Amino acid sequence: MHAPTDAVRDATQPDNRYFRPRRLGHVNLVIDNLDTSMRFYREIVGFEEAYRVLAIQGGFLSNGNTHHDIGMVARAGPSGRGRAPGLNHLAFELETEVDLVAGYERAIRDQVVFQRTLDHDIAHSAYCADPDGNSCELYADVVRDWRNARTGSVTKPKPAWSPGMTQPCTECNYDPPPPEIRRVEHAVFHPVRTKHATLAMARIEDSIRFYTQTIGLDLLVYPGHRAYALLGGTCGERNIALIQAPKDTPASMHHFGVEMFSEAELDASVARLQADGLIAEKAVDHPLRRAVFLRDPDGLRLQLFVDRIAEPPLWADVDPQQAAWVL
Repeated sequence: MHAPTDAVRDATQPDNRYFRPRRLGHVNLVIDNLDTSMRFYREIVGFEEAYRVLAIQGGFLSNGNTHHDIGMVARAGPSGRGRAPGLNHLAFELETEVDLVAGYERAIRDQVVFQRTLDHDIAHSAYCADPDGNSCELYADVVRDWRNARTGSVTKPKPAWSPGMTQPCTECNYDPPPPEIRRVEHAVFHPVRTKHATLAMARIEDSIRFYTQTIGLDLLVYPGHRAYALLGGTCGERNIALIQAPKDTPASMHHFGVEMFSEAELDASVARLQADGLIAEKAVDHPLRRAVFLRDPDGLRLQLFVDRIAEPPLWADVDPQQAAWVL
């Protein structure tokens, strides 16, 4: 791994981090039509519909890994705010609400700006933006039995909340591994869960500082060419890939990654996709990863993948020209 610059090295020191997420919990998207997108992620991608929140024109899908692997809000709704389809936010799961409150208070003392704080009933959250404006949610589950709390159409209003306003929960309320994974049998794909997001950034070192110091991820891989970086939480996974965006190219989410159980399952799903007359955008057969890319109804890209090699050092040798598609 390339030796980081002094600024990056300082940001990645444990004492300088505000939070310590376990992992990427979910991605949340801005979409055009809620029914169309929910159908795609249920019938094609293979996540089970968990619940909807009609007041925000929002839908949420999970296969049991957590209360939602994918969330979405319609662009015409109050949470979509008329924005074009794209990334709404990335969400990072913390151990407990105690960690959320402590990290938030340290960050506020250092004048870190947060966009908002929310009580989601099953989780409490604080949101901040990365250097390119991507919103990041730091959350802690406060209810263990989320299935009974979140099912069908949720109409319960969200009360005002900020970290420390209520006594923080000391319990770890995420499902202990391995969770009960449900399978949408008639779907084309049968995923494990949403696992990573790959972002093209305007200034990669600024982004590394944000995702290590403010969010609290570990810098796992940063090759000498500085074209990309891989970061992850305390679970030891690769959750965020940062790609240096080409000059004069807007920063954006290149894709988010949905893990499959095996290459055999991936092959079977691709065969089913073709039999149904559907076409993948791209297939990747790399020593590190097998993957296929799909575009959802709004053109947002997702990668369905199986990793062949887990050890982070071996991920430092990806050709920069291929990095966006492999990572």
